[in-house]
Amino acid sequence: MNEEQHQYDIKTRFYAIPVTGSTELKVAMVFAERTQVMGLDVRSIVVPAGMKGYVIVELGNPGDLYDLIRGVRNVKRRRPLLMKPEEVVKLARPVVEIPELKRDQIVEIIGGPFKGMRGRVVEVYESRGEVDLVLLESEFHMVITVPIEQVKLAESE
Repeated sequence: MNEEQHQYDIKTRFYAIPVTGSTELKVAMVFAERTQVMGLDVRSIVVPAGMKGYVIVELGNPGDLYDLIRGVRNVKRRRPLLMKPEEVVKLARPVVEIPELKRDQIVEIIGGPFKGMRGRVVEVYESRGEVDLVLLESEFHMVITVPIEQVKLAESE
């Protein structure tokens, strides 16, 4: 077995490192710089939107964890949490339920600048993940294009 194959056979581990709130991105940048300078076996650094106060790192060598976090400002002194790969995948790719839409259905917009407004479906572009709507609450005929995940079915006619 050559060295390149052996590198991928090592089981990687994911750690959630507690940091001071709203400094996650800054700490992740420090980790990235430290990884390059010190030559640590850090494979990825994730700042998840759903976990405020944590930075997730993927390490090939768990021994590099101490060198990564030692002396970094805004890293809390609590012990890093070992995470399962499935948990990290859920955070990295949140499950979005995409509604089955057809022409002339009434939908409510749940995201973006038109949030809270209602519209009638004009056209569905599944390949692009978008839908054209006519706003019902507009004083004039206005067609807008919205990502499918930003609408939910209100009622059907």
